[in-house]
Amino acid sequence: MTQVQRRGTARDVLGVPAFRRIFIATFISNAGRWMQMTSLGVLGWELTESPTYLGLLIFAQLAPMSVLSLIGGSLADTSNRRNLLLGTQSWQMAWTLVLAALVIDDVIAENLLLLLVFIIGIGQGLYAPIFTSILPVIAGADNIKAAVSLNSIQLNAARVIGPAIGGLLASAVGFAEVFAINGVAYLAVLFAIWRTEIPMSTAKAGASFTDRVFGGFRVAWRAPQVGRPLLLMSLFAFFCLPFIGQLPAIAELNLGIDAQATEYGWFYATFGLGGMVGAALVGTVLANVDSRVMIRIALAGFALTLAWLGSVRDITVGYFAIFAVAVFYFSLPTVLASVWQEHVDETVRGRVSALWVLSFGGTVPVSNAIAGPIVEATSLNTVIYAGAVAAVVLAVFFRLRTGPVVGEEILNDAPRPAPSRPTAADAA
Repeated sequence: MTQVQRRGTARDVLGVPAFRRIFIATFISNAGRWMQMTSLGVLGWELTESPTYLGLLIFAQLAPMSVLSLIGGSLADTSNRRNLLLGTQSWQMAWTLVLAALVIDDVIAENLLLLLVFIIGIGQGLYAPIFTSILPVIAGADNIKAAVSLNSIQLNAARVIGPAIGGLLASAVGFAEVFAINGVAYLAVLFAIWRTEIPMSTAKAGASFTDRVFGGFRVAWRAPQVGRPLLLMSLFAFFCLPFIGQLPAIAELNLGIDAQATEYGWFYATFGLGGMVGAALVGTVLANVDSRVMIRIALAGFALTLAWLGSVRDITVGYFAIFAVAVFYFSLPTVLASVWQEHVDETVRGRVSALWVLSFGGTVPVSNAIAGPIVEATSLNTVIYAGAVAAVVLAVFFRLRTGPVVGEEILNDAPRPAPSRPTAADAA
């Protein structure tokens, strides 16, 4: 009888000093980052009151991931990941402080704001796949699911705290102060990475340019247990998530609150709280539920709660609706990330991490850029309800696959999969 690999718990992974150090520092930095992201949406709305411009802001933030995540993933498998992380974080810190200096009076040219947001996004586009690839390295192979879940929890905890603080500061002192605090917060991650030894990838040297940059696509195509989670995340992000860039418009047009008011900060923080709960549920009480069942529950629940959010016209009820949307929304990527991470080894993890980042960062900016003009031509609820319908279609028709752990051997013309490492998902 095959013995199923034991999965580590949150306590196990937090007992690893390197992971604990990175975990705490990333939370601090992400809190600052969510302060800035929320404030950017409000600033963009105050400058233009245009749903199209809000979509362009999201595009400027995430579009660099569309191309640079592939380069970042290649570098993660072939270069010194510690130095790359230090460099990309320093880039983002420097340009964030430039943004703070230029918004000192809460006024900035619309095109200049888009440009600066894009420049900052260049650093994040390279950083994200590299950071994703080191999680299993510093957490340990047995702790992958716990590490992914905890990382999602801290990201959403930051999403709770950051917007709440950012909303208060933006209304009390201004946008420049919010951006400056985020710039300083990057120091936490820089210090943690500087203190941490991150080993080089075990990928073979001398791979072709095509395999180094585009090898992740070949892995995803040849290994459905890896490719289908990435495909589902891409479809979900493109068709179901355009509402994210329209949250300031939802607040003002549907819920009747000023996007620069304190209530909006709490509204966004409630969104983050729901995401934290969703990620925590996946990593704790639902840890042993079949992933295939989990994604159907998450998609169906997301569809129902997003439709509910579209119908709400009162901010009090809106808090409950946005919380429920986030619970189901963030449980989905937490499950999907665990599935593909458990099915790849260190030789290709960086390149597949690039596709994971691309599945969100490459689709959400495009869908939000398209959604803005649709909102202006029709209505806000057209985009919201379309996202709910798309989630229902995915819940009904999309299925995950199981399979062995794969590595660089699958890049060969006649791939021979590595021996399977049993996982709980495979045993289900």
